[in-house]
Amino acid sequence: MNSEKASPIISRFIRAYVLTARIFFRYVFLFLANKIFSQSFLESQWKKAHQRTARSIKKNILILKGIFIKVGQMISIMTHFLPESITQELEGLQDAVPPTPYPEVEKQFLQEFKKPPHVYFAKFEKTPIASASLGQVHVAHSHQGVKLAIKVQYPNIDKIVYSDLKILRRICSLLDLFFPQYGIKKTYQEIREVILEELDFQNEGKNLELIEKNLKEHTEIVFPKVFWEHSTSKILTLEFMDGIKISNLEGLKQLQIDPRDVAEKIIHAYCKQIFIDGAYHADPHPGNFLVRAVKSPDTQKTQPEIVMIDFGAVAYISEPMRKGMARFMEGVIKRDNVIISQAMKDMGFISGPQSEEVFDKIVEFFYERLKDINFDEIKNFKLDKLENIEEILEFRKLDISFRDLFQSFNVPKEWALLERSLILLVGLTTHLDPKLDPMGIIIPYAEQFVLGKDRTFADLVTDTVKEVLLGYLKLPTELQRSLKLLNQGEIKIRLKENSQNAKTISRALNRLTYSILGLGSFGIAYNLQQSAFSHYQWFYYSSVVFSGLLLLNFLKREK
Repeated sequence: MNSEKASPIISRFIRAYVLTARIFFRYVFLFLANKIFSQSFLESQWKKAHQRTARSIKKNILILKGIFIKVGQMISIMTHFLPESITQELEGLQDAVPPTPYPEVEKQFLQEFKKPPHVYFAKFEKTPIASASLGQVHVAHSHQGVKLAIKVQYPNIDKIVYSDLKILRRICSLLDLFFPQYGIKKTYQEIREVILEELDFQNEGKNLELIEKNLKEHTEIVFPKVFWEHSTSKILTLEFMDGIKISNLEGLKQLQIDPRDVAEKIIHAYCKQIFIDGAYHADPHPGNFLVRAVKSPDTQKTQPEIVMIDFGAVAYISEPMRKGMARFMEGVIKRDNVIISQAMKDMGFISGPQSEEVFDKIVEFFYERLKDINFDEIKNFKLDKLENIEEILEFRKLDISFRDLFQSFNVPKEWALLERSLILLVGLTTHLDPKLDPMGIIIPYAEQFVLGKDRTFADLVTDTVKEVLLGYLKLPTELQRSLKLLNQGEIKIRLKENSQNAKTISRALNRLTYSILGLGSFGIAYNLQQSAFSHYQWFYYSSVVFSGLLLLNFLKREK
């Protein structure tokens, strides 16, 4: 790799540290100036500082290459945590990786196959068609005439990666001294795991075949074939796939392909991967999808066929994360912050047992303030203006500082990768069709994910209403236990006449009866309506009647 000659290990070390120091002192100065200069002046200075920081980061990343490109790409999608002026500048790193000269590629072939590319293959294009942080792609033809896409790892990139990881570790350790609340060391460990896994190109081939197997029923999604006999850990040989870039709206129009149809198919494929399979392509930016037109065998109409490429990043959803996500969604539906808090703990959002009390307080605090907020306000929420946020959130009433907040919360790697993927996916589908509402596609998958195959959201809503009504009954623990035994047919009830306890139990049983009859009528009506059965309205009327009786029972004065 030419950057190795232009920037030896010691030079890379110095450049990375100097860049970090310049950025660090730039913002330290602004923090100190906060008490001296006016607010309007500081706002303009903060904006200029963000712009200078973004430009200097991008410039140095393109010089250093290696894993710093990967880190820059990760920073570019942190749109909810970093200023827009920084993330926008770094977005170009997704497609702006400069290629390495052909002699370096030939050197890698000689190390792996003992032959130069033009001998190993019948034809090999010296100019790459794509380049990334760890390697680049060349077009070739096999001796059998098959057109191929050859992904070649840069020579000695593994040594550079290990060296860069040491530099990055030292920088993260230094930043952790000043900002221990952000969990920078843990973030470094997660970045390290992702990058080291991507160093082995054979993992990418296995990832490709796994996703292809999982999506075999989605015939509109196609994958390149892996030629294992021509692949190693540093060179991956794939079938060359034709197609136009998925973001090329004009090209889709010329192919008579509806962009909305493409977006819907992408959403279906990702819902299947995330909610059903638990393994998904974790880098859905436009460069990793191609589209081509095919004729439907049944209608002979033109329809899109989507090619998925570049499987260096495939993420998995573990069973604890899966169960926690399902439980979290259930808590949101039931509006129960206790369930939400426990679900987040199960997913790994809590940094340790010692933080549980603070964690519960924070979850309850945010839940009470966000439960009725408009969705558009949430998706536009950003954390880049923190000057008065502590007062806005009234954390002082909870006796919780921002240090407590950040030390209590831990963002699991699984969640970070999923969030990154969803941000990229939303951006892609919005580009294809800004008016598309994906919820109609997502809900059936989410329903199966949360409830399993045998339950629906209607069942969950019914259970939720039942739990709420039982809570309003305010029954003693002993009575709830008795009702459970009664339901099992294991208890007999004998009431003393004129007893106050008897009256209390009688009223409670009446309320429970009205609740069950009302919920039962509502459930029957809902299911009959979904089945297009006539006269379902009568069950809705019955539900209203029983609800009225329940209300009267609550309002009735004790004699």
